Amino acid sequence: MTCFEQVEGTSDSFESLDSAAESYLSELSSSAPDSTFWSHQTVITKLREWIPEPSSSEAWLESHQLCRFVEYLAENTAQDITTICGHMNSLINFQSFIHQEDPNILKAILLSEIKSSDVIDYSEIDEHILGISTGADIQSLSDRISSLVTYLRERQFGTRVHVYVELILDTCSQAGCVRNLELENANSDNGTIVISIPETHLVSKAGLVTQRVANISPETSEALEEFIAYERKKPTEISDNPLLTTSHGRASESTLRREVKQASERAEEYPGVASPHTRHQTSCVVPSEIWQYSILQFLEGQ
Repeated sequence: MTCFEQVEGTSDSFESLDSAAESYLSELSSSAPDSTFWSHQTVITKLREWIPEPSSSEAWLESHQLCRFVEYLAENTAQDITTICGHMNSLINFQSFIHQEDPNILKAILLSEIKSSDVIDYSEIDEHILGISTGADIQSLSDRISSLVTYLRERQFGTRVHVYVELILDTCSQAGCVRNLELENANSDNGTIVISIPETHLVSKAGLVTQRVANISPETSEALEEFIAYERKKPTEISDNPLLTTSHGRASESTLRREVKQASERAEEYPGVASPHTRHQTSCVVPSEIWQYSILQFLEGQ
């Protein structure tokens, strides 16, 4: 899953974790509601009290450290799991600020650490943190989405729906973020694409982490080049420059959703593509399931 490569690492933006915390809280104090600021300050203060004097190699907040800290909270406080999940979301935003990474990706990495925890019941927190249940039938999702992708590559290569599906899978981005891509966000030459961070995350709403650069596969780069050269419609009634267009402007959420469902219906009957498990199913793939699958596939591989 290319979007997860080299997510974490030492940042040279701050001298220490303390300086990162001070900078982060200073930014929040002027951009977030008081209640939000105080809740973040409380849990970050607890984190700093818990982490010993860091060596240079331990000065940056990594997911294994967050996992141990969350275990500490679970064992040494009387807080319920909902409160602890709230603390986790606060800490993920702080970690996102340090690493300039998508909070959803950092959430998935943290959950992969927590999967092996003897202290925290993973099944109690996954949906609270990611907004999806990791108890979903990944084999069923894999069968249906693999059939869809194979069909698109063989029969609809370089079309709008093909690029849309491949970009969700490659970048592990929610469907809305892919829909909102601008043409200039895509760089098929070096296999990257600039993805926006949803404002549902505090760091994005506060203007602290608003985008990230994600890797895409050579196959997706090729499909993207094909789409831009031959399939993309130049909009006539819009001032910006969206990647996924209709003749009038940016493709709507309902249009893209309908195209994915229609393609998945065709994939179910396409000779040589559909598996015995997917053929004649009535459950079509929708964009949110593609994103869910990309996250589950990552978690499954940890």
